[in-house]
Amino acid sequence: MTIDSERDSLPGYVKTVVWLLRVLVGVVFIVSGFAKADDLYGFIFKIEEYLNVWSMTQPRSLVLVGAMGLSVAEFILGAMMMFGCYRRTVVWLMLIMMAGMLPLTAYLYFTDPVPDCGCFGDFIILSNGATFLKNILITGALIYLIKYNNKIKGIFGAYIQWLVMTACVAYILVIGLTGYFLQPLVDFRSFPVGSELIADEEDSEDQEFEFIYEKDGVTESFDVENLPDSSWTFIERKQIGKSVKDKTELVVLDEGEDVTAEVIATESDQLLILIPDYSRADVSNTYLLNLMDTYIKSQGGSMMTLVSADAGEIEEWKDLSMADYPVYYAESTTLKEMARGIMPAVFLRDGKILWKRTLPSIDSDLFENAGQKPGLMDALAFDGPLYAKYLTFALIVILLLIFMLDRSGRLLAWSIKIRKKAQSLK
Repeated sequence: MTIDSERDSLPGYVKTVVWLLRVLVGVVFIVSGFAKADDLYGFIFKIEEYLNVWSMTQPRSLVLVGAMGLSVAEFILGAMMMFGCYRRTVVWLMLIMMAGMLPLTAYLYFTDPVPDCGCFGDFIILSNGATFLKNILITGALIYLIKYNNKIKGIFGAYIQWLVMTACVAYILVIGLTGYFLQPLVDFRSFPVGSELIADEEDSEDQEFEFIYEKDGVTESFDVENLPDSSWTFIERKQIGKSVKDKTELVVLDEGEDVTAEVIATESDQLLILIPDYSRADVSNTYLLNLMDTYIKSQGGSMMTLVSADAGEIEEWKDLSMADYPVYYAESTTLKEMARGIMPAVFLRDGKILWKRTLPSIDSDLFENAGQKPGLMDALAFDGPLYAKYLTFALIVILLLIFMLDRSGRLLAWSIKIRKKAQSLK
């Protein structure tokens, strides 16, 4: 029996169910793949969190390859499923992926080693229980599609679906590489471009906070007037009487004292250099940092470094970098959430985030012999969401062109077939 005859013998509802499942499963994979690729550093941090739980260490380069590969694979499989391309292969590849994901999420649900699986990055935070249920439903849908997916035609013809896949691969690679080498194009975290870095004084009036510190494996909370000495490690700040934090808050410490309100400029330009992992700090960036420090001071602004390190390491960094700017402590997770990269830069104007970039994306030639030339900091601004919209629009246009080419080809083939049949009847 041919596929066409099998299709004709199917109950009428099967086609509707197949397309419904294609769209639902496809969208889940597309969103998951996009969220991971967009914030590739965030996905890397999540993978390393898993590895730490299992006492496994892997080179960052290997983790990067795995993170990029998985995010691209999820996006492409989701797109091919939703468009009905490679109908047999895609279902089996998804099932192979779920054969790994389903046991993993079951383990997370029953043991709870990490608070969330990171399936959708920071875009959608699901509990481990919700994630496990989601994967059960997806697996059930794929089992149904094994039997029927290949019997229902897709949007694109078989001879042209490779173009669809190529366009989708190019799109998600650009999204991922831009997010890794510059910053995520779409920022779902607590410090997006345009937001105030610290809360307004009016918003913080009458609020009380407790400061969580750790020493020798013991965690204790302190109020602002009784902070411990530098032998304690700062963990986080919590608002008293508030069960769930709306967003991550930046806390800057100088020798254990909270100096956030004093050091964050709210009426001038300011450049923050973040070092969330001191062991990965690159001293070769110090030349660029000193150039930027000289320039921003010539414009009436200031610069400082926030580093997650102990007092000895902070002094070491001051010596290595020959810093003529202040260096303070901030918690690693907060710095990672503020901006992605080994040593990212965050530019503020009147306390509001104007742009974020990784240091390698900034050309040192821009600041050499810059003197007091105005506007150099503004020239580094990058509208990530707008860029993502342009890329998405370009992908949609390309897919529409492929669709039109496919339909034109089918129409041409149909007309040739009709002509041949007419000639045979003469």
